[in-house]
Amino acid sequence: MNTAAQIMPVTHFYMQAIPGLNFNTDLFGRFIDYTDRKKSTVKGYLTCIRHFAYWLQTNNITQPTREDIKAYRDYLTNSEYATGTQQQYLRAVKHFFKWTAAEGLYPNIADNIHGAKVRNNIHKKDALSREDVPKIAATIDRSDEQGKRLYALYLLCITCGLRTIEINRANIEDIKTVGGISYLYVQGKGCDDKDAPVELIPEVQEAIKAYLSSRSDKPTPKSPLFASTSNRSKGGRISTASISAMLKEMLVKAGYDSDRITAHSLRHTSGTGAYKATGNLLLAQKHQRHADPSTTEIYIHAEERAERHTERQVYDYFFKGDTIQDQQQEVLQLIATLSPEKLAAAIDFIKAIR
Repeated sequence: MNTAAQIMPVTHFYMQAIPGLNFNTDLFGRFIDYTDRKKSTVKGYLTCIRHFAYWLQTNNITQPTREDIKAYRDYLTNSEYATGTQQQYLRAVKHFFKWTAAEGLYPNIADNIHGAKVRNNIHKKDALSREDVPKIAATIDRSDEQGKRLYALYLLCITCGLRTIEINRANIEDIKTVGGISYLYVQGKGCDDKDAPVELIPEVQEAIKAYLSSRSDKPTPKSPLFASTSNRSKGGRISTASISAMLKEMLVKAGYDSDRITAHSLRHTSGTGAYKATGNLLLAQKHQRHADPSTTEIYIHAEERAERHTERQVYDYFFKGDTIQDQQQEVLQLIATLSPEKLAAAIDFIKAIR
């Protein structure tokens, strides 16, 4: 829980950062204290509220009205911020004024004001293909501690679908053997305990073992599973930003330099692989540790979009209709002459090239 004492320095910073703002800046600190959320969530609220406060000051608004909130919404819409960021900023402002109204401090002038819509069935990062995964693994130089660490990280992300925050939180002691099977117990997104087991298959176990054996910081069971090798923080926990940067650099070096291919793409790849390997949405959901199956379905929709090729079919329908029909008729005639064994082989081949 965030105490008033913990929030006060941040509130003081607010008041220094935006001098002359008359809209009761003390409310910001009280609101943050009220949220009673995790440190990362509080940090996000602070960023959003500070942005709004700065906008008020820039526009000389001391007593904001509903029209001002609409103007702020429009400002966000016309900005270069991503749609998700716009939504996050406006959501924080809506929460803030909902709280001021509940406390009898200021009317809820943001009630029922809607911002940019984010399509939840579209994934912002691309998954790697089945062929890409081993190719990238082959580019990792495992001759030193850093390379062994990167390889173990990569395999964990691909096979277990770990988030960077789950990697960051993991300790060596979180690896446990139950019923002859090795598991890493992770603290999932929005969770307080390390109670989500992910199975470590032998190949992943071997990669982790090789990395731990190469560690120069003399780790203990309480040590981070993945540790920094820099002189300033040797043996310390690696930040999520550093994990993302390491994996992104690996991808770029392997030839995958795209803003849609990031560290999170590895988790996306794992979820897609779980569904393709099993054909079972529930298993893929459990693999990804998604509370809502609709989140897992995003991966499936992305794959279906990549495979349907309707644009080509529409073009061929209009411009190559007769040719396509002739080819289809020829295929049917050929199929009719095949033996059962050759027919089965032909079906397998067609499925492979779809």
